[in-house]
Amino acid sequence: MDAIVDHLFVTGVLRTPAILDAFRAVRREHFVLPEDWRSAEQDTPLPIGYGQTILQPTTVAIMLEWLEPLPGARVLDVGSGSGWTTALLAHIVGPEGIVTGIEVIPDLVALGQQNLRKYNFP
Repeated sequence: MDAIVDHLFVTGVLRTPAILDAFRAVRREHFVLPEDWRSAEQDTPLPIGYGQTILQPTTVAIMLEWLEPLPGARVLDVGSGSGWTTALLAHIVGPEGIVTGIEVIPDLVALGQQNLRKYNFP
């Protein structure tokens, strides 16, 4: 994932140090399906099942830069899917913040929870 993160930084898409740090710490390959882990480095959406995708890194980077999340913030992640954006947000807001991910597809809820357990978020 380092190559795509470097690209997003060099091209000016990722500007905020906390968001850049989150992209380096929360690995996209931990949130894609096993058969797609080699494609996690690509700047493209990838299927996560049930007609849903994990967003491409550029889209997520732009979204987070526009949102400007701060440490200690409370954030609602609607359509949390495999949990990648939820994890990025949790990293950014830190232990004083709260991120709530909402997903309507029960199997994706389970997938997101499983993926988030790979990190030590409260």
